Amino acid sequence: MDYPFGLRSRGRGFKSPRAHHFLSGKLNNLQERFVEPMLLSIGLLILAIALIYLGARWLVDGASELAAYFGVSSIIIGLTVVGMGTSAPELMLAIISGVEGVGSISAGNVFGANIANATYVIGASIIALPIVVKFKEIRREALFLFAALLITTFMALDGTISRLEGIFLILLSFALMILTLRTLRNNRVDSSLAEEFESIKPDTKHPLKSALLVIIGLAILIVGTDLAVDSATEIATVLGVSEFLIGLTIMTFGTTTPEFAASLIASLRGNSDLALGNILGTMFFNATIVLGTASAISPLIISSDQLLFGVLAQLAIGSLMLAIIYRKNYLTRPLGVALVLLYIIYISAVLILT
Repeated sequence: MDYPFGLRSRGRGFKSPRAHHFLSGKLNNLQERFVEPMLLSIGLLILAIALIYLGARWLVDGASELAAYFGVSSIIIGLTVVGMGTSAPELMLAIISGVEGVGSISAGNVFGANIANATYVIGASIIALPIVVKFKEIRREALFLFAALLITTFMALDGTISRLEGIFLILLSFALMILTLRTLRNNRVDSSLAEEFESIKPDTKHPLKSALLVIIGLAILIVGTDLAVDSATEIATVLGVSEFLIGLTIMTFGTTTPEFAASLIASLRGNSDLALGNILGTMFFNATIVLGTASAISPLIISSDQLLFGVLAQLAIGSLMLAIIYRKNYLTRPLGVALVLLYIIYISAVLILT
């Protein structure tokens, strides 16, 4: 008796070469269309993250050395060059993704980076060494950050962050920077704070070497960011998820590496003010200059999921962090563990619900 596809018996399995060839072809097709591109994109993304970290590190080091060579004080270097330098990956991502028409990657990265900074970055710093909070010294940064979080939330409620709103965010960032520098010029700086900034002041080197380090670091950062955008977009396409989700999760781990390293090192050295100030400053720069640059290049469309898991989550978690440092004078290791667990819960909820 003839059976379909040459099968002899239902109980003895498939014997036909045609059936075997059919299944083998399907598997090979699946591997070529999904598995191989995915593995290649993941490998390129890992390489891109490494380049982003290296480029940002060299850029900040070179710029800091140049500033020190020309006599810029350690406090100014810490608040401007180092503070803005840790946001360099996010800023470069905003520029490149905006130019390439995938600004949602940058939007997801900004919200994801701020949420990561307010949870696992500060949590890891606290676990490394409990932080003594001197809220009077960071009051202005905390208030400006809270205002920036509220403003970005209000802007996103209508589903769009426009070019005009982006320019306003950039101007808000410059306003805080000018106000901070003017305050430093008109008032005597606390000696302990000055010592902390002096500890991170780089050695002065020949300006040509420092300038070359800046140029190389910037070039590596651009190449790494461009590669990250392309590979992240490819991963999103293969998995069938949004670029926003990729920016909120995978890209965040890469672009928050500089601030994670800077805060952790500062905490281990006992410079708790620097660790906390770096986190607040980075979050403010992300919510103003980075998000503002992305929307100024190309208006950002905020969907309902992006509003819930990005904008509102950033406001809620950022406000929680600010409330903690306002109410507590000493941040203990159990609190650090709780903040890290909060980030794990958040990421798990995002992946499950979206």
